[in-house]
Amino acid sequence: MTDIDDTIIHSGITPDTDWIKWISKNIEILQQHKVLWVPMSGVAMVKLGPRILYRLPSELLPGVLYYGGDGSQKYYYNSEKKVWAEDEQFRRVFTDAQALAIIGREEFQRGILKDDNPVAERYKRAKAVLLKAGFESEGILCEMKPILQDFGFDPELSETYFRGGSVSWMMLGDISAEPYKESIAMGARKTLIEYAKKRLSEEGYLMRFGDIGVQIPFPGARGIKFVLVGNDKERGTRDLINREQIPSHNILFSGNELFHGGNDNMIRNIKGVTLLSVGDKTDPGEAVISGKIGVGAFRQWMESICNDLERGETWSEILLKYRSLY
Repeated sequence: MTDIDDTIIHSGITPDTDWIKWISKNIEILQQHKVLWVPMSGVAMVKLGPRILYRLPSELLPGVLYYGGDGSQKYYYNSEKKVWAEDEQFRRVFTDAQALAIIGREEFQRGILKDDNPVAERYKRAKAVLLKAGFESEGILCEMKPILQDFGFDPELSETYFRGGSVSWMMLGDISAEPYKESIAMGARKTLIEYAKKRLSEEGYLMRFGDIGVQIPFPGARGIKFVLVGNDKERGTRDLINREQIPSHNILFSGNELFHGGNDNMIRNIKGVTLLSVGDKTDPGEAVISGKIGVGAFRQWMESICNDLERGETWSEILLKYRSLY
């Protein structure tokens, strides 16, 4: 398993053709040795697909699973129909009323799933639910845009991504993590997160509009996330164990935020998983590469693992070797 942004690729970046060839070659080696490649991310399939998954050779796709939307949705390749398909049994997403309460009318109508029910009708019903419960706001994100403007940023440049069971608000636009590290951006983000948490608390975490509440679980590196409670990488990992029948001691996870408060850290709740860190901040209990972080470290890990497999080492031997680095 692997995180996506700032682990295998830089955040907000679409990898070039050479990178796709490189990752495809390594996925092929994993597949030859009966090892599944499982990317995990907050990114929705509608975005990650064109960036990576839709660009992989079709013959490799049966050896790939994708958990997206912060653990709210799971996708697999349907070889018979030759399309990526969603595992509906895994799906856990916002109700329409919860989504509307967060993102507002404009983003709801732009980003809500277009199924057999017209979006306009879904909006009308969701709005009625909110009004009946006394929620008259245009949406929490709509309330946050003037605050962003007070810090000198243009709210019109912000981007909202509705991801089923999570919403990501990229307050500076969907760009790399670097601009978010500037002091004024960090101050704005801190203020906005505090405001969003306060509003969720005031509204009972939107529990009255669905069976599961909404939280802001971790700061991350960019933007602000609203996520259904329990939707995270741990949920996807437990699905691998329980439904895909892969024992935890056979799972390896690589991520850049394997530290307390990081968005990969919940993997630690599952005993037996081998952890490879590519972050610049680490906690005890994961293997690291001295002198390398981020995508460079991931590339080294990936090539090392594939080389070990090609030399005849078993998957169990490889995991044991990396755990010895803890």
